[in-house]
Amino acid sequence: MTIETSAAWIWIPITIAAALMQAIRTAAQKDLNRHLSTLGTTYVRSLFGLPFMAVYLAVILWLWGGGVPDMNAAFLAYTVAGSLAQVVATALLISMFRLRNFAVGTMLTKADIVMTAIIGTVFFGEVLSLAGWAALFVVLGGVLLMLVGRLGPRALAAADESLGEVLYGRTTQAALLCALFFSFSFLFFREATLVIGTGNFLWRGAWTVSLALVIQTVLVGLWLLVREPGVFAQFRTHFTLATFVGFTSALGSIGWFTAFALQNAAYVRAVGQIEGVFTVTIAWLYFKERITRLELAGIAVTLIGVLMFRLVQ
Repeated sequence: MTIETSAAWIWIPITIAAALMQAIRTAAQKDLNRHLSTLGTTYVRSLFGLPFMAVYLAVILWLWGGGVPDMNAAFLAYTVAGSLAQVVATALLISMFRLRNFAVGTMLTKADIVMTAIIGTVFFGEVLSLAGWAALFVVLGGVLLMLVGRLGPRALAAADESLGEVLYGRTTQAALLCALFFSFSFLFFREATLVIGTGNFLWRGAWTVSLALVIQTVLVGLWLLVREPGVFAQFRTHFTLATFVGFTSALGSIGWFTAFALQNAAYVRAVGQIEGVFTVTIAWLYFKERITRLELAGIAVTLIGVLMFRLVQ
């Protein structure tokens, strides 16, 4: 039995591990963001994660070989498109921090779960079973419950805005565009792992994530050189925390891209929503925040949805 054929459902624990690393990274970034700008904090995951990614790629090549891929046009196009889409989505997410109704926007960004499934099915040839769709919507319901519990019903009611402003305002537009670009990034990265070559899923995921990280490091780095050149000196001041963010980010990215090499982007994205469970747990244990009943209900529903994906195989 090959490493590929023995991995029929291993994408689930890989995705869960990736979500855990992303939740830990986000908590560390919350501390780092007290000292750096939002974009500078975001850039740390790329700049400081790249050395760890290089080590991981070297280990994969040493253990399983495969060499350098031929960098065919389709692979390069999908990886560049995915990288750009992720940068745009992140920029939109950052811009939402300055808008009036961020709570509503946060809820709407979760539309990427459904968007990824629909766009993947219509334009990328992804096949989702009936059980897969059911699990996806159960997870979505759990995530929304956790968000309502975390943000509070009053914050989501948008009492200070008219219905028209809520439906068609800048927050809604930014949130849905953010969700759309994140969806395309997931789908482009998934396609990149499929067209790169015939190596095993670890090799395909490693090369795709490494190239994507290089592209993003260069693009965002150039932007920061022009807009926030002083942030690079701040990296040295907070080197230890920045290194931790880069390390956990690299582990998370490795998990996401390995899972993309194995399974539909929609399924991976849905299971990855367990990150919300980890985030609530970290907030309770580390930041000493109280867990509401709605959050507990959301955790239970999300876990049920994630377990349902085991039946999709």
